[in-house]
Amino acid sequence: MSRLEDIKKTSKDIEKIGIGFQIISGLMTGFLIIATILLFIVHDILHLITLDSQIDLDFRNMGFWGSLLADRGQITAAIYVVLLSGIVVSFMITWIMYLIVKIFRRFSAEYSPFLPETVKDLKTVSILAALLILQSSIGLGIIAGFVFWGIVQLYAYGCELQNQVDETL
Repeated sequence: MSRLEDIKKTSKDIEKIGIGFQIISGLMTGFLIIATILLFIVHDILHLITLDSQIDLDFRNMGFWGSLLADRGQITAAIYVVLLSGIVVSFMITWIMYLIVKIFRRFSAEYSPFLPETVKDLKTVSILAALLILQSSIGLGIIAGFVFWGIVQLYAYGCELQNQVDETL
């Protein structure tokens, strides 16, 4: 098997695995949306719950805003913040997986992986991934942003070289 055939086969395998992750993250997004809707429905009942009955819960893992609201006794608002941030993160992951599947599908189907559409998709994936990493760590987010930017620039350069080769032939 030639190196190109091996890359195309691997790309097809990664595409299949990516579809699985895309489905899982899409289901997670849907679950969080349903949970938010259910919380909205039972919102009035939750206002009756006092902070005294919640004393044994640990609010530190709810993120800054969730913890702040929970510490002030605004349990329902804290849960909304956690659910909404979960929806945003899981939607971003679903979108990233969609683009990754699209990129690897293109790798396995086209004559060359160096296409302008791939650069556009890589830029979007890079921005979304850097934002996700930035959410948990500013330093790692900045480093990831530079690494992703470098990869996109290298890939754009490869597209330009591919274009020159195609024009030569």
